[in-house]
Amino acid sequence: MSKKKKIWIACGAVVVLAAIVFVSIKMTRKDEVLVQTSKAQIQDILKSKVSASGEIRAKEFVDLQTEIAGVITELPVREGDRVKKGDLLLKIDPIQTAADTDATRASYEAAMAESRAQEMQILNAESNLARDEAALDAAKATLEQAQNNNTRIQASFLRKQQLHEDGLISREEYDVAMTDAKVAKSQLLVAKAGLAQAEAQLRVSRNNINQMKSSYSASLSRSKSFAANLTRATDVLKKTTINSPLSGVITQLNVEKGERAVPGILSNPQATLMTIADLSVIQAELKVDETDVINVSLGDIATVKVDALPDESMEGEVTEIGNSPIKSATGATQQEAKDFKVIVTIRNPSPKLRPGMSCTGDITTDTKNNVLTVPIQALTIREVEVDKDGKYVEPDLNKKKPSGTVARADSSKDKPKKKELEGLFVVNKDKIARFRPVKTGITGESEIEITANLKEGEEVVSGSFQTLRTIKDGDRVKIDNTKPLAQSEKKS
Repeated sequence: MSKKKKIWIACGAVVVLAAIVFVSIKMTRKDEVLVQTSKAQIQDILKSKVSASGEIRAKEFVDLQTEIAGVITELPVREGDRVKKGDLLLKIDPIQTAADTDATRASYEAAMAESRAQEMQILNAESNLARDEAALDAAKATLEQAQNNNTRIQASFLRKQQLHEDGLISREEYDVAMTDAKVAKSQLLVAKAGLAQAEAQLRVSRNNINQMKSSYSASLSRSKSFAANLTRATDVLKKTTINSPLSGVITQLNVEKGERAVPGILSNPQATLMTIADLSVIQAELKVDETDVINVSLGDIATVKVDALPDESMEGEVTEIGNSPIKSATGATQQEAKDFKVIVTIRNPSPKLRPGMSCTGDITTDTKNNVLTVPIQALTIREVEVDKDGKYVEPDLNKKKPSGTVARADSSKDKPKKKELEGLFVVNKDKIARFRPVKTGITGESEIEITANLKEGEEVVSGSFQTLRTIKDGDRVKIDNTKPLAQSEKKS
């Protein structure tokens, strides 16, 4: 064999070997999935936080309104002034209310004078009643005396009449006896009439007293009505002067001297004259989503940042958690997400804070030390086979799928139960991604605690997002942690 022929044979062998290697590599990388990975590691401190936005407010504040309409005649304060409880804030023109008060007071005093006059009339009537009762007693005594005298004289007349008929007394003596009997009878009639008159007078006196007492009761009722009107008028007059209900700072002043104060309700912006806030205690009112508020507890520590002070962060404590969702101005529907009010009291507030400033708060709901963690994005959900107890059944990758008659036979059997489980894709030493259900604990900013079925140092698939959605149990992977992946890639 010539030297040239040997060279050609050697070159041909190299080409064939290269082709075999190329085809082998091509077949090996045909189903590789390009992924990013992270290792499970122990983290010294893991904090679970709930973030929400809101605004700064004072713990104690009041929106002052007026209950009467009128022109503001005095306004000795300006916005930003510090006031003490009881200080004069403004006065409303009191002329009309003062005149109404004076008129009501005059009516009340007149009613009281009338009541006192009727009371004196009742006393006089009661004195007259006592007099009439005495006159009645005298009439009764007179009648009794007349009755006794009439009985005695009539008896004497009957005796003398008998004697006269027997001729034992003279005609003159008989006439005198008859006259005395007539006089006694007349006196008896007069006594009876006097008694009837005394009784009638007594009834009249009693009726007068009852009538006077009824009038007096009505007069007292009128006096109470006038007294109530006077109280109301006096209260209205007092409300022309508004004093500070608490010590604090005037954070908002909506009126000027000479303007007309308009009474109203809170929904009417013109009704609020000014706002006074006690800035010694500052709070952040946060709107926490309904899915997060269940993790928040009283006493949780929070970090508050104000948009106007980006370089400052302030610590606070959760002091109030709403029990009902915040109602939106338009009225929330059942499909809309609901927020709950959470109040964070700031411990050392900046003097630059003002009520109404926008802020964000990070509430630490739980803290753990020395926990096993993986990136949050590595966690995924798959529908997998489970046994009758609901436990995960790991598929055998080496087992071939049945076909033909066997497949038709298997299809007649009951299908295995399937269930959605939360887990990770763990990369083994052969660069195969295997799905593994895990149990999770608290969630940090970018990591999540794994409490079971994972060991420190194990490598898990953490990206890209599209890859985690499409990767399957048993896929061969190629790891590239040099740069973030926008989408899954496959080498072929």
